[in-house]
Amino acid sequence: MADQVCGPEGDDYLLIGRVAKAHGIKGEVKLLSYAEDSANTPHYRELLLRGGGSGDRLYAVARCRPQGKYAILTLAGVADRNAADALIGAEVWVARAQLPLLGDDEFYWHDLVGLAVETEEGGALGTVRGLMATGGHDVLVVAGRGREILIPARHEFIVGQDGERLVVALPPGLVEMNE
Repeated sequence: MADQVCGPEGDDYLLIGRVAKAHGIKGEVKLLSYAEDSANTPHYRELLLRGGGSGDRLYAVARCRPQGKYAILTLAGVADRNAADALIGAEVWVARAQLPLLGDDEFYWHDLVGLAVETEEGGALGTVRGLMATGGHDVLVVAGRGREILIPARHEFIVGQDGERLVVALPPGLVEMNE
């Protein structure tokens, strides 16, 4: 999902979308959310906008309403259409600390990317390069030893994670199928 950068005060920030266009004449902007569901966007109190016509700047979120894959934002200090137009194309970043807390067996995609992957028996498979949404369930893309292995990101296959490695229980024949 997201790239990481060092934001103000050294906090980790995650890319959540980009400003697609201005909305109306009162300074609102339309955020194209990269998240699966833009419903969390109203919970963000502050956003870092990078690029666009105004450089890098933190904005307090005065108001937000989801609209499908988009969110309509009112940002403090953006009072008219011209100011909103200047933000078009800006990347929108959020401090990791503002992300909603997850349950015990939930995870954010960005927390898995880069982890070493090994089987329950200790066999190294590679590193998580990314994830794909497939409709039925998400899929881990694991790169290693000159190949990619696609592993269902389901609880019955992911049996452990410690922040450095991901332990998986593979269905019979999955590795051979990817060779």
